[in-house]
Amino acid sequence: MPTQPEKARALAAAFGDASGGQLAPSGIPIEEIAERYGTPFYLYDAGLISARAQAVRKALGTELAYSIKANPSLAVCQLIAAEEGVGAEVASAGELALALAAGFAPDDLLFAGPGKTDDELTRLVAAGILADNVESLGEIDRLGAIATRAGRQQGVSLRLNPELQLLGAQMRMGGTASQFGIDEADLAEAIARVKGHPSLAFRGIHVYTATQVFGVEPLLEHCRNILELGVRAAELAGGPLELIDFGGGFGIPYFEGGEAFDLDGFGSGFRALLDTYRADTRLAGCRFMFELGRYLVADAGVYVMRAIDRKTTRGKTFVVTDGGMNHHLTATGNMGQVFRKAFPLLNLSRLDGSDGETVTVTGPLCTPLDSFGEVQLAAPAIGDLIGVLSSGAYGYSASNLGFLSHPTPAEVLAWRGETHLLRPAGQPEDVLNGQTGLPAVAKRSS
Repeated sequence: MPTQPEKARALAAAFGDASGGQLAPSGIPIEEIAERYGTPFYLYDAGLISARAQAVRKALGTELAYSIKANPSLAVCQLIAAEEGVGAEVASAGELALALAAGFAPDDLLFAGPGKTDDELTRLVAAGILADNVESLGEIDRLGAIATRAGRQQGVSLRLNPELQLLGAQMRMGGTASQFGIDEADLAEAIARVKGHPSLAFRGIHVYTATQVFGVEPLLEHCRNILELGVRAAELAGGPLELIDFGGGFGIPYFEGGEAFDLDGFGSGFRALLDTYRADTRLAGCRFMFELGRYLVADAGVYVMRAIDRKTTRGKTFVVTDGGMNHHLTATGNMGQVFRKAFPLLNLSRLDGSDGETVTVTGPLCTPLDSFGEVQLAAPAIGDLIGVLSSGAYGYSASNLGFLSHPTPAEVLAWRGETHLLRPAGQPEDVLNGQTGLPAVAKRSS
């Protein structure tokens, strides 16, 4: 029996061959990387990101939009933007600026989100993006007024909240009362509202109702429903649809024993399904698109911490590291998870260790919430590097980095046999940045 979980070992193996018993991304020993940049840090593997994007495009046979929220690193976005047939989905003015800086073409950009400000609508109109995925009737009118004032025509896609729920998902965002999207029952009114604004061009529909989806058959039925909604939208609009965005949400099995999403099986079924609609004149020339974030980058990242202490108390062994929930909130189960399970963890310094033991891995923070869970590791010694696998999505940017004022972690990219510093580690003094303090006051007399 292996001393460390099979899933974690398999994920680590994808980064490359081990060197002297330690993880070696792109052939570089992890200890060498840690010495160069300091711990803790996030490491992303460029080759794994590109390979996943290419595999998805091949399996689906559609266009692909990267959901930047999953990992808004500029370098990660540049890698994905360089892939043929890949655009981006943004959800803030900051992500829009990032997408443009990374090289995504405006005609391949979508803007989603239930609460876009007038400033964000103004910016997306100025950028000339493919479509604003509008999420309410009121947003249609605001966008129309802004586009009119700018003297530009803006593409619109309706984010719909369908009547049917997508089963087999861990988090649902539609098919019920929700802040997301326009109810399917209001489709006709929404199209009429768009067409009533000369400055708006109706592009199509967008449906994103769930994330962490693992069921292939429910997802295929969901896509069939979206295609039927697309046909109905084209009829209501009086002309062919230009765009159908199927959303995405393909699942990543973070926990031991979880089954991977069957990309090839879904792709085969989806291509067959799409073939039955491609000849429909109401969808002639339509762009078909999936938007994926977590699925493209999660397994290409590892969060690396150094063990700084270990102790046994009341029969339980704790390994305390220099990285914690302030850097990786999702891995500690503090981002809304109902059940707190351990992410795949590995002693990166002892991949071939045979002296496994069960330990609880924690961070350095003064809260019992700062725990990565109880796992089986090759016996970690002080100074060993502990890695949290599947950390390429919703890690750095989804964490409460200011909590307890610890320095922020570095972000590093392994690419073509070398490592590149994407964002340097913070310093303790950074806590003072941007703070003004009290104005000078007279010293109180004694």
